[in-house]
Amino acid sequence: MILLVENLSVNYGKIEALRNVSLQIKEGEIVALIGANGAGKTTLLRTLSGLVTPRSGGIEYLGREITRLPSDKRVEAGIAQVPEGRGLFASLTVEDNLELGAYTRKDRKAIRNDLERIYELFPDLYDKRTRFAGTLSGGQQQMVAVGRALMSRPKLLLLDEPGMGLAPIVVESIFSILKNLNENGSTIFLVEQNAHVALRYAKRAYVLENGRIVREGNSEDLQNDEGVKAAYLGG
Repeated sequence: MILLVENLSVNYGKIEALRNVSLQIKEGEIVALIGANGAGKTTLLRTLSGLVTPRSGGIEYLGREITRLPSDKRVEAGIAQVPEGRGLFASLTVEDNLELGAYTRKDRKAIRNDLERIYELFPDLYDKRTRFAGTLSGGQQQMVAVGRALMSRPKLLLLDEPGMGLAPIVVESIFSILKNLNENGSTIFLVEQNAHVALRYAKRAYVLENGRIVREGNSEDLQNDEGVKAAYLGG
């Protein structure tokens, strides 16, 4: 088990953003979290990354309790997040943004090798490595954001709305790359409002409504669930 979340609750003042959320992710899986805007999906990812402190509940990562572990220590332990909106430094070059993903590492030669691997994974970025990140298309910026996260050599990759604002053909390209990463050993937990795409690529999924997990199961079962179809698949 790479991640175990038990009865996690988060409050923003008097507002309960997450209520007794429990889930688990096994090594080598792609697991999706689907839900409407405001359901608490981003809050959950930010809590897993250490950017939000839970009111109660616990988080275990590779058998280690990390509920109160600082975010930078989680990155060192192998958890990396691609945030909603990508979070790039628009006035830095593509390569500078990628290298920022390795800020906790000291192995310069290995960092250089990993950078070359990112360019192999995303060939478009090699040609644009000296351009400012803010001048790239939305799809290219998402590639930079994923590449930056991979530069920390994560064991668990968290993605917040990787398809947001992208054309359907670009979304398919991004998800195909994520599938390739998974097939090469990466464990992925992704939040995605596009339930059609998320359930097609993920092995399992959870449905979050108003801060609570209301359904979970294999993606195929959820695709055929009448409640999920009505709420998220237009069925």
